[in-house]
Amino acid sequence: MARSLMAILVADIVGFSTLMQHDDEGTLDRINALKSASIDPVLHRHNGRIFKTTGDGFLAAFHSAVEAVQCAIDIQEELKERATSTNQAHPIVLRIGVNVGDVVSQDDDIFGDGVNVAARLEALADPGGVCISGAAFEQVKHRIDTPIDDLGHKTLKNIAQPVHVFRVRFDDSAPVLSNMLMFDVGQMVVDQAALTTGGCLCGAVRYEINQPSIGAGICHCRFCQKSIGAPANAWVAYPATATRFTRGQPKWFQSSAIAERGFCSTCGTSLTYRVILPEDCGYLAMPIVTLDDPESVSPSWHGGIESQLTWLEIQDELPRARCRESPSLQKAWAAAGCENPDDWTPDRS
Repeated sequence: MARSLMAILVADIVGFSTLMQHDDEGTLDRINALKSASIDPVLHRHNGRIFKTTGDGFLAAFHSAVEAVQCAIDIQEELKERATSTNQAHPIVLRIGVNVGDVVSQDDDIFGDGVNVAARLEALADPGGVCISGAAFEQVKHRIDTPIDDLGHKTLKNIAQPVHVFRVRFDDSAPVLSNMLMFDVGQMVVDQAALTTGGCLCGAVRYEINQPSIGAGICHCRFCQKSIGAPANAWVAYPATATRFTRGQPKWFQSSAIAERGFCSTCGTSLTYRVILPEDCGYLAMPIVTLDDPESVSPSWHGGIESQLTWLEIQDELPRARCRESPSLQKAWAAAGCENPDDWTPDRS
């Protein structure tokens, strides 16, 4: 047995059993034709080698992660174009997973966790989509033109450690962040009062809120990092009209062209954040740790991950997004005359 580091691609046909029930002979004929006309040429072009085929999929290996991921992308685009041009009622659709890992070769086959992770990633992929591991992403992140979304760490069946999962974003990909508030805090009808209290370290400033929160997340942007002197800022938003300071007042500092932050002038505790452009956003965001009961709030997403520090590894399954993906931040920075997201940092503003 020989061990080696390889990029592994696992593909599987979506709804194979249903296709076979509908037309078994016709389905097999279409799969074979698709393999010969579309899949095999793409694999050959990217120097991939098929190690195993099944009725509903195949396993291939590459010496390059870039070749493996680009091959997966090209296969999916080829299949979509073929389905459109032939106008098939039941087109063949694949899910694909790609991983980089250690494998064992034996009798012209490969085994090991590297293969197992790729298979689990395939199962996570959207129909017609591609999921890749963090190990693969590190090799391709500056070499693949197609956008790639960060899905966070996932616990995969029979895999000992959580795996950092990324998704290739095609034009028809389903939105990943549909449930993430990311500064675009939701509107809600308050049915009952819920008193929340908090304050600064020295007690000079205290606040209370009489309505439930409208969103909570962990922000990794450079503004938040610098304002609190920490790698990330976990904050929770409340309606501004429901928030009042019961002792003292925060001192306000305009931290950027679009927002200002309140802090205690005595002890320096960061207390709140609000957007000031293009107009009052209607909410105040408080660092969760300033609440008297910080365990009462749980973040539901990560934002500003373009600035997440490489040595800070957070293994959860919360959705992630870059600041540039927030419609409200796009609007705010445009109102400030700065539409280029690359300039949305305290080092450049």
